[in-house]
Amino acid sequence: MAETHVAQQPGTGHAVVIGASMAGLLAARVLAGHVDRVTVVERDRLPDEVEQRKGVPQGRQLHVLLARGLAVLDRLFPGFGRDLEAAGAVPVRLPGDVLLSSKAGWIDRRAPGWTMLSASRPLIEATLRRRLLQLPGVAVLDGCEVTGLRASDDSRLVHGVSVRRVDGGDDVRSVDADLVVDASGRGSRAAHWLADLGYPEPGRTQVDSHIAYASRLYRIPDGFAEDWRAVILMARPPHNPRSGFLLPIEGGRWILGLMGAAGQHPPTDEAGFTAFTRELSEPVIAETLARAEPVSDIRGHRGTAGRLAHFERLPRWPERLVVLGDAVCAFNPVYGQGITTAAIAAESLDACLLAQRRRRPAGDLDGLAGRFQRELARRNADPWMLSTGEDLRYPSTTGMTASRVLRAQHRYFDRVEIAATTDPAVTEVYARVFGMLDRPTALFRPRILTTALRTRPVTVEQMPASAPVAAVPAPRAPMEQRSGVRAR
Repeated sequence: MAETHVAQQPGTGHAVVIGASMAGLLAARVLAGHVDRVTVVERDRLPDEVEQRKGVPQGRQLHVLLARGLAVLDRLFPGFGRDLEAAGAVPVRLPGDVLLSSKAGWIDRRAPGWTMLSASRPLIEATLRRRLLQLPGVAVLDGCEVTGLRASDDSRLVHGVSVRRVDGGDDVRSVDADLVVDASGRGSRAAHWLADLGYPEPGRTQVDSHIAYASRLYRIPDGFAEDWRAVILMARPPHNPRSGFLLPIEGGRWILGLMGAAGQHPPTDEAGFTAFTRELSEPVIAETLARAEPVSDIRGHRGTAGRLAHFERLPRWPERLVVLGDAVCAFNPVYGQGITTAAIAAESLDACLLAQRRRRPAGDLDGLAGRFQRELARRNADPWMLSTGEDLRYPSTTGMTASRVLRAQHRYFDRVEIAATTDPAVTEVYARVFGMLDRPTALFRPRILTTALRTRPVTVEQMPASAPVAAVPAPRAPMEQRSGVRAR
């Protein structure tokens, strides 16, 4: 993967970012290296402290910074990982610090792997927002919503947005911009705004495995001393669609995330939530939490369908408007790809702006927007394929059906997972794909292919009953894993 070279000497101009989401904050960071003013327009009143906010309904669910995402954020904001860890985020090495039970059983923990940071979404977002607002020329207009795009008479070029306050009044004011970035998430109105300008509706793909979440926080007991920091119990579709994740976060707490697909949703009442935990594929989470004190209510979350808007396929696209983040591609969050994919989108925007500067030294942005949407579609293809491919293992999934080729891939990936339970070399590549450091094609390298094809399917009865003990080399520091990023 090419390094992210954010421009350090911004040119003239003003960019508007719609939404202070992770995608919006990262886009604003990139834009600050190319223009002298960036305004982030956010509907919510943004808190000064680490707090949950209304515009992030999934904010109480578990979040992690995968290795690839952490590497990008450290390049965009040098020392970001250190800042987040100093604020309380917990480093977790995969696989060494994690008990991970896949469809094939317990994953081998001996591979070097990579380090992720586990923290609450409000902490990640607050740390990023603080670093962004330290940059010159960056401002936030919170408590305001964008009501539409402002464009030239022929609608060929977007030159600003219309904004009004959320807390009352119908007064709408115009904000001029040389570039508008829509990062307003699943609720984006980009398609409606384009229709108002006379552009066609983009095609859409939706894949819904009907997953629901429930989460709760627990105090980590004093004296807790196991050889693991986190537990991941993956679903075993189609027969067991239940997953459980136990991760450490700031404040000496665990966050438990329960997920259920195919209509088997985790309850949010005390008895049902406890029973669901006991019915996961392995008992380790239930047994661990029997000794822990709950310190929050149980919070549920739905609306997790994968959604992909094909803006890149439109025959016409207005100049100086780009759309990214969940406004384009929203994943089933069970795979933990969202923040990292937003970071990759910011990388792509930066690369396109740098290429535009070389192509048009005078600062002309013609052609940039369309090229970016096509590049973004290419970058989103791998994580979309991984997430929807797993969703399609459930017969009840709607929106797409598993093709013959995909079913063959499922059978092969199942063999890779079997090999990853005993072979640390396979586990290393498996973990790197999981962390988005390598593309999924890495799983077809000759060494992996040969090992996987020698495996045989296993039944639940044949899986080891006890989790593996960690016996690993020295962990890679974030700088080392950053130099090993190969995904594109």
